[in-house]
Amino acid sequence: MVQVAGATRFLSWASWLSLGIALPAAATAVFSQWAVNGLGARDMGIALFFAFFGAATAIGSMYAAPVLTLVGVVTLFFQRLAGLRFIAAGAVCGMPIAVLTLLG
Repeated sequence: MVQVAGATRFLSWASWLSLGIALPAAATAVFSQWAVNGLGARDMGIALFFAFFGAATAIGSMYAAPVLTLVGVVTLFFQRLAGLRFIAAGAVCGMPIAVLTLLG
């Protein structure tokens, strides 16, 4: 019984952590696209930094979205709220790719 309680506590913490990381990552990916277009004419160093940082964040979000969604579906059987948080983190990770596809 102790191991089950520890596992559900771990799932709860992991779901909050994944959602907490997914939100700034999604905002960073979208912000970087704006920063490259807006700041590139004035400061090439900042534009290059945001280009590489935004690309790394977008790639990480692209690979994390299906993994977090799959973990959320599996976690739904053990702890419903943690599973929903994992699915929400997967959806948030998929947003930058959708936004950048629609803008570009």
